[in-house]
Amino acid sequence: MGERVQGFVFNKMKENCFVVWDEADGTAVLVDPGCDTQQELDELEAFLDGNGLHPAGILVTHLHFDHVAGADALCRRYNIACHACAADRELAAQQVEQARIYGVAAEVREETFRFFDRGAQQLRFGSVTVQVLPIGGHTEGSVAYYFPGAEAVFVGDTVVKGSLGFLETGFRETLEHIRDHLLPLPDGTRMFSGHGEASTIGEEKQENRFFKRSGTLA
Repeated sequence: MGERVQGFVFNKMKENCFVVWDEADGTAVLVDPGCDTQQELDELEAFLDGNGLHPAGILVTHLHFDHVAGADALCRRYNIACHACAADRELAAQQVEQARIYGVAAEVREETFRFFDRGAQQLRFGSVTVQVLPIGGHTEGSVAYYFPGAEAVFVGDTVVKGSLGFLETGFRETLEHIRDHLLPLPDGTRMFSGHGEASTIGEEKQENRFFKRSGTLA
């Protein structure tokens, strides 16, 4: 047995939410729970409860409303914390208004989040180990989460299949982070973005010109 991944597509922004869990004991971690309606929350909870999974925490790749819309409700439902990079702390207060503009229901309270410092580090949720990889680009606090047991990395909106996402911070810095944190991952690692299709690190090395360019940085 190992770790498995199940994806969902939620809200008007077609945001990818994921559940990663340990088949041996049912420990689960939720990544970017953008579930915006009660129906979407019910869908996610039905999957968790129906498979006997026990959520131990929530991870968000960055603090934008379409990635955190369901975090508050899920934290209360399962008595867990939602973890995010402290570099995105200032974004928390802006997300309710941003969600209203786009017609997404999101209750985003700063107390929902447990902020960790910027930088590469390891988090542990019961039997599930996660490596936090700073990648920036989309927001100051954008991070990727690498689950060695699932052979999967979740890159948020900084990287999409075959390209980069919408960058709001330094271009070169993002390429440096890709070089330092994504390129070293095994080629077979599945790469899941915040929107769109999945890929692998090996495919991105072959087809993504920004991965190729990051590998040539001095």
